[in-house]
Amino acid sequence: MNMKNLIRSEFYKLAKSGSYKVMMAFSVGVGLFFSFYGISHSVTASGYQMLPIMDSFVMFHTIFTSVFTAAFVCSEFSGRTVGMGLLCGLPRRKVFLAKITAYFAGLLCLLSAVVVTPMVAMSLVNGFGMELTAGNCMDFLAQAAFFWLACSAIGGFFLFLAMATKNTAATMGAGLGIAYLMLVLASNYVNADVERFSPVRYSVICQMFILGDWENLSKGLFLGVVLVTLAVTLAASALIFERSELA
Repeated sequence: MNMKNLIRSEFYKLAKSGSYKVMMAFSVGVGLFFSFYGISHSVTASGYQMLPIMDSFVMFHTIFTSVFTAAFVCSEFSGRTVGMGLLCGLPRRKVFLAKITAYFAGLLCLLSAVVVTPMVAMSLVNGFGMELTAGNCMDFLAQAAFFWLACSAIGGFFLFLAMATKNTAATMGAGLGIAYLMLVLASNYVNADVERFSPVRYSVICQMFILGDWENLSKGLFLGVVLVTLAVTLAASALIFERSELA
């Protein structure tokens, strides 16, 4: 089996996963709930205005990331199937690359569903709310890219936990505990001299929490935090994977 086929097999496994289908349905369902709530309460938000609202729905994104990581990564450690690609003669780095390719693709589709659903629903009711000029389209794509970067950084953090613990309960428990703590700190201090609290300010959770305030978002700080977080967690995950007993 070559690298291309290994990546295909990872995507096939993801597409056939019953747990992933359930999570995707739930993600769409949550989006529909927000849509129904907004429409039933005569909310005038346009489809475009729902993007920053749903982007900053941090607790949902962290919970679903932890559940998805447990189902997609930890289950392979418990089932002793994570090292199957090594039996085909591929080096560990290629096996790891194939797995994280499918992992991040599946994660971003899952988290995007809860954002896209209310955007479409509210656009049908109140319009999209943005002129489709070149500048506006670029701004929209930038906001979407920032959201995906933040989700990827959170995914990298949970991937690191999964590689380090190789345990579903430990990954979800430790990850959610830290995420909840950072969310509480960010929500309490984001508007009150947050720069004094470096662990809060330089966390992806905090940056994603304020992503909804696109105009006032410190975009340089945001990019720095998410890119450093993603790079560090992926490097640490790859190192652990390289040295883990997989057979």
